[in-house]
Amino acid sequence: MHNYVNLIVYTQKPKRAQKQTFKTQATITHNYNMNKDLKEKCGIIAIHGQTDEITQKAYILMNSLQHRGQEGTGIAFYSQGEFHRLVVRGLVKDLFSVEIQKIREATSLIGHIRYSTTGSDDISNLQPFVSKTIDGKTIALAHNGNVTNALEVRNSLMREGHTFFTTTDSEVVLHHIVKEYNKSLDIQHSVESAIRTFEGAFSIVLLFDDSVIAFRDRYGFRPLVFGKDGKTWFFASEDTALRSIDIFEYEEVLPGEVVFVSKEGMHRKRVVGEESFNHCIFELVYFAKPSSNVFNQSVYSFRYRCGEKLAEYDKGERFDGVIPVPDSGLIAGMGYSKKKGIPMIMGLIRSHFTGRSFIQPSQSMRDGVVKTKFFVPTDVVRGKKLVLIDDSIVRGTTMRRIVELLKKNGVREIHLRVASPPVKSPCYFGIDFPSTEELIANQKTISEIRRYLNVESIKYLKLNDMMELVEGNENFCNSCFSGKYRVKVKHLSKDIFETEK
Repeated sequence: MHNYVNLIVYTQKPKRAQKQTFKTQATITHNYNMNKDLKEKCGIIAIHGQTDEITQKAYILMNSLQHRGQEGTGIAFYSQGEFHRLVVRGLVKDLFSVEIQKIREATSLIGHIRYSTTGSDDISNLQPFVSKTIDGKTIALAHNGNVTNALEVRNSLMREGHTFFTTTDSEVVLHHIVKEYNKSLDIQHSVESAIRTFEGAFSIVLLFDDSVIAFRDRYGFRPLVFGKDGKTWFFASEDTALRSIDIFEYEEVLPGEVVFVSKEGMHRKRVVGEESFNHCIFELVYFAKPSSNVFNQSVYSFRYRCGEKLAEYDKGERFDGVIPVPDSGLIAGMGYSKKKGIPMIMGLIRSHFTGRSFIQPSQSMRDGVVKTKFFVPTDVVRGKKLVLIDDSIVRGTTMRRIVELLKKNGVREIHLRVASPPVKSPCYFGIDFPSTEELIANQKTISEIRRYLNVESIKYLKLNDMMELVEGNENFCNSCFSGKYRVKVKHLSKDIFETEK
């Protein structure tokens, strides 16, 4: 007798939910695979072991990672022997605003917060993705990263008869794991095969037959940590999420390692090992929460010291104050202000009801965010010569709008300082600037950027100076700044599977 599998998908508001119940195993794989996307740089969580207030803890974990994605979110979980999946286009609060009683009895759960780096933004792309195995078990997968050889593996699987319903690298990983499991009936072997087969960046959590499995690529591009509270294990992309539920002792899932958690307990295995890693420096520059420690580095301290270093470039220069772009430039602005000995002015007031502009999927949406995101206290900035500081400039359109807004409110001079080097090269490992045409520093000289942004001066943090602020900097990838890729990549695009003929 088969357990029913419930899929609840919210296409608009939670009250308009469409609920589908798949009663036969044969239809589950095809219906669940109607996801079209290949977009990572997201947040993932997992919980194993029944615990009090599991719904609240899942919500807190995922909400703590909301900064990593705002397009959609989803969970998959086991409750009373049945598997359930719930996704929504929107924020974590939208997902948990509906009545999801069965989570209260859940014994294992994985969650995903989605930010698009490749593929379309259709609701069918929302994770976790799910499939069935030959012996009737369910596998759900949530993924953060970009697999650089996904197209080759996908084509190989298609030649073997696999059918794909999405344009995502995540589905390719899931198909490979299911294929290997169907041959061996050994989930550990299947996951180890995936770690050895796939290239690029991936931090992944799996839900398998009421067990949780977590693993990372051999280079450790994307973060993933785990800790324990009583008999319950918790996994999250950033340690700040674990600390939000009072877990203060935790470890990394090591690069190339797989961690298995089941009723029998936890065991871990390093499948592959590298002499050096490729941790993403942009996690420290922009994506991670300032309260996090990523790759054993304090995000707060790193950004503060970047601001201090920028201030050293302006010896002898005199300014009336520093305006940080909230919230991305706030910590660097504090470091600059302290080092330079000039006041920090909150000349940009942020509306916290608007999302992060960088992670919006289209330029028109990014422009719309900027127009409703920042407000200027005119009397505070009028007639002043100010340093404007932000963590990075990618496309330049957001910064141009900010400068325009400040000058309309009477700022006399704007001297822009950027707490990272110019972003000149595509990222193939999970950050949404894969096209050189989108990168202002690739298309324009520093002088041209200054004129385009309409600022009186502009200075970027030098690459060598930035890397000297990172402990173990030989283990960090800075290819988006340097153009040097230590891991072999082939040119990818956001819609690689959608455009492939």
